[in-house]
Amino acid sequence: MKGFEFLDSSDPSGPRSRFSRICVEGYDTSLYEYDLELALIKHFSSCGEIIHIYVPRNFEEGILRRYAFIDIAGEGALEKALELSGSHVDVGGWQVFAKESPYQGEYIDPGWAAVSKKHFNSQHMVTVMGYNTSLPVIDLQIGLSNHFSSCGEVTRVTILPNVRRALIYIRGVEGAAEKALELSGRDVGGCNITVTGVMQPRGPIKNFPTSNRASPMMKALMMKNKMKNQMTTE
Repeated sequence: MKGFEFLDSSDPSGPRSRFSRICVEGYDTSLYEYDLELALIKHFSSCGEIIHIYVPRNFEEGILRRYAFIDIAGEGALEKALELSGSHVDVGGWQVFAKESPYQGEYIDPGWAAVSKKHFNSQHMVTVMGYNTSLPVIDLQIGLSNHFSSCGEVTRVTILPNVRRALIYIRGVEGAAEKALELSGRDVGGCNITVTGVMQPRGPIKNFPTSNRASPMMKALMMKNKMKNQMTTE
């Protein structure tokens, strides 16, 4: 596939043999990656266990590519997922098209090699309470991501059921902390969402749009490229 380094993983006893991979299209490529992931998880969760979602990115244009990959485990997962091809996604209302992916190995997007480590540290962490704890986790994640989307790119929402708190990670916009605090006390579906804390980024705020999570193979490529550059300059 153009733009990717494909690493073969043909060992039938390996982890890839325990799930099916589908390729999906139909979404707006200007979406934030995490919002797309949440929509796909909710839509395909009835097919089996969602193991991993990988959304390739067009690094030059700063948007998503038009296809994404979903690994699903479970009996009949592939057939169930393909039956949803042509259906409309509740979150966003767009029509999704799915097919079995012919690629079963790991992908390494060369664009990751140029991503600075500082980018991954340029996130605010917002702690909130007051949401409806009886809702499914995926619905809470979607709702909280939408609620704080005006503050910047929401890259992850972690629900902590034992302490009735949620952590929202936001990247890339000056004044994100102030905007998040302004949303405290707002009514969301009958619930009073309260911001209890905002942790500032560990690094400088950067607006470079990219994935919030790199796979282990991508991280390895980034580290390899960094070491190569260091050896060149020494």
